Amino acid sequence: MHKSVYLLAALAAGVALAAVWPRPAEAELAGGGASAPFAASLAGTQPDGAPASPAAQLPVDDSLRRLFDYYLATEGEQSLAAIVAAVEAELARRFAPAAAQAAKQLFQRYLAYKRDLQALDGVASLQGNALGVARQRLDAARALRSRHFSAAEAAGLFGWEDRYDDDALARMQIQQDGSLSAADKRARLAELDRQLDPAILAARQQPVQHLAVAEQVAKAREQGADAAEVFRIRAANVGEAAAERLAKLDTEEADWQRRIQAYQQTLAALRADSTLSQAEREARIAQLREAGFDAQERLRLSAYE
Repeated sequence: MHKSVYLLAALAAGVALAAVWPRPAEAELAGGGASAPFAASLAGTQPDGAPASPAAQLPVDDSLRRLFDYYLATEGEQSLAAIVAAVEAELARRFAPAAAQAAKQLFQRYLAYKRDLQALDGVASLQGNALGVARQRLDAARALRSRHFSAAEAAGLFGWEDRYDDDALARMQIQQDGSLSAADKRARLAELDRQLDPAILAARQQPVQHLAVAEQVAKAREQGADAAEVFRIRAANVGEAAAERLAKLDTEEADWQRRIQAYQQTLAALRADSTLSQAEREARIAQLREAGFDAQERLRLSAYE
């Protein structure tokens, strides 16, 4: 449940999850994909965070934690042993031997911290989205860190997250303050914007921007805009590189929908064919899946049957 502790505050404050996961620099729009994903859910992505470093000393920051969480997000698809092996291999690839060993030890402590964090889900007093409860939940999560990390490690791993959470709760408090007029609330929220770390402000604003662009594109398409006009709209708002990737996604999605529609029609015909035995029908359906979809795509087919 806990990809990141600060998702709790984001949920409590009514903040869009896209604003906080992933951060702008690591968002999928920013880069290409891996050819052999560790899990099906990671298809089209690259391992997050923690740039390679030849230094003997491990750089402990939130990019390292995002690397851990990238693989931990596949729990359920992959066993914990497989996840640990994948993380350790990635650490060995990115860091010098001494730093990689330190990172592996830190990852084991991070896993222990995550297990303790999950236990908070069973604490009745920490459930709910009220402002006071959200603050207690965050304080409890932060208190757990001292069991597993030094102060410097906790600051490195969670500092950005903590600043985001504190800002989210401050905004929640303003929004729920009945003594403030709408104008007062806007003024106080604007003051928070001025005080905010630019990276966090960008994280808050990014999903709003992309939603606005998506709405603009949808409206343009309703009015008959072609692919070239959609590209111009996107490029003007998010840049040409992102517009090219979105255009590629449009093409891939259109191809997927075409194949799914053909699959559903043929599947319905096979199921309605009374001349086939059950074994023959299952064999034909298996052939249909094999012919039309690769192994990763077949994992998605149950949602369309």
